[in-house]
Amino acid sequence: MRWCAALVVLVACGGAPAVERVAAGGGLRAEGQPLGMNDVSILLPLPRDPGTPVLAGLAGDGAAMVDRRWYDALVASHGDIAPRNGAVIGFDDYQVVAVRFDLCDRAAVGPCPRAAAGRLRLVLQPMYLRGGATFAHDVALHAFYEVPAGELRDMVGALRQLAAIQPLPMGTALGVSPAAAAGDPAYLGGLRQLVRRYARGDNLVRLTVIGQAAESAAFAWLFRGLDRQGDGFVPLTIPGIAATQQTVQLAGGDTVYRVAPIVDRPAGFELATNGPRFAAASPEDQAAAVAALTEVQNPTLHGTEDTQCIGCHLGTFLLARRAAMTGIEPASLPAWYATPAARGVHTIAREDPRVVRAFGWAGNAPAISQRVVNDTAQALEDIEARYPVPAAHTAR
Repeated sequence: MRWCAALVVLVACGGAPAVERVAAGGGLRAEGQPLGMNDVSILLPLPRDPGTPVLAGLAGDGAAMVDRRWYDALVASHGDIAPRNGAVIGFDDYQVVAVRFDLCDRAAVGPCPRAAAGRLRLVLQPMYLRGGATFAHDVALHAFYEVPAGELRDMVGALRQLAAIQPLPMGTALGVSPAAAAGDPAYLGGLRQLVRRYARGDNLVRLTVIGQAAESAAFAWLFRGLDRQGDGFVPLTIPGIAATQQTVQLAGGDTVYRVAPIVDRPAGFELATNGPRFAAASPEDQAAAVAALTEVQNPTLHGTEDTQCIGCHLGTFLLARRAAMTGIEPASLPAWYATPAARGVHTIAREDPRVVRAFGWAGNAPAISQRVVNDTAQALEDIEARYPVPAAHTAR
């Protein structure tokens, strides 16, 4: 699938970088390309050398992606997040493992307002080597950057030109980027340039962290974040719980997540987090819990402003498990998110209760939540509605 070609990078005055592939025969690839799931949400492969990021490290190559003050306030000053293997992780250890592009922040449901700024989202994890193989620690930063509304068309154009380098069938499910996994220098170079345009410390608007609780012998995670306020930052209030931190501990039984604090939104969600209580509940309450888990995965029903952290991070496993216990088919429920885009994805997040990664790596296994899949499909729908591909370029 890789072509013998050279990379031409054209930077328009004031616009996002445009990436064009020059074929060996001398002709340019078509600039307009329809986007697929792997073109707007990009999961990078693990690096062969933990010290050499596939795309970029948090500290950057001159200008840091995150102001060090933000990291210290969110992570370092608390001293309560550490991998289960006891490794010491610092600011310079994080590297980009996943990238997401969208037309807005998705705070509310519905199409993105045309005047809204877009979003570049980066997931960053630290790496380690074991038995000659690279693994990701169970800690992740999620960094959010603004893309000016006036540059969104250019951003989409750059993504379509990158898509030409990995011409996947439109029905391809979200997974590890084939072009990145192949180490394609044209693809990685173009993606790196597009990311670095917006992923700057002075352009950061939100930073969140999820990681193993350092003092817990059990599997336990902490969720918290910071939002920009002027030239500084303030703790993020987690939707629905009026708190700035949420903790989750995996307990025994048929999957019990002890969450503090928690809000039962949608109604039935809290019941789904406790296996023994769920098993003892009435069929009506069980059905309500499965419906709640289905609803929280639907971006047309819930935006980021009314979805607590665990809704996205635990929902994939819990929906699969509770639906199997009841025999309910989630796709038959009114809240099911239906889309023509590829939704199927094989992910460890659906199979292992110890995995709370929404988009990234659990050890050396890719983890992709159903909410990320659905959000990606929704982003594609909005992008193609606002910036349709000329008919001459739709064959792929």
